[in-house]
Amino acid sequence: MLITCIDVVGRYVFNSPFTGSTELTEMAVGIVIFSILPIISWRNDHVVVDLLDQFVSPRVHMIRNMILNILISIALTFVGYRIMVLGERSLSYEEVTEYLEIPTGWMMYFIGIACWITAVMVITLGIYRSYREYRLTIVSISQAD
Repeated sequence: MLITCIDVVGRYVFNSPFTGSTELTEMAVGIVIFSILPIISWRNDHVVVDLLDQFVSPRVHMIRNMILNILISIALTFVGYRIMVLGERSLSYEEVTEYLEIPTGWMMYFIGIACWITAVMVITLGIYRSYREYRLTIVSISQAD
């Protein structure tokens, strides 16, 4: 926000925009999004639509969550790998941003590593939460008997 504010004030008050503000803003957005992704996964704060949860048994709910966690982890691992390949290519071509000449490959490496960290968190916490749900289901069934 500070970069955008400085850019707007500089552009309209002093007729001199902040050089490279777009590049810095884009990189800051990427850093914020991919830094928070592992934390969102850790806290299980994803956007969820639970229209059918009341109609399925806890066992089906647990199995669905296990399958989704595995698929999400595989997808994030693949995306992280592909981004790392692009980062390596970018560094080998010596690609830089237009005004500030910041190497773009390092940002891609950061995004790839963040995807891998998130993949590990999703699968680890998915296994833990599924086990915990299973244990709670068994306890509640045995208490009902």
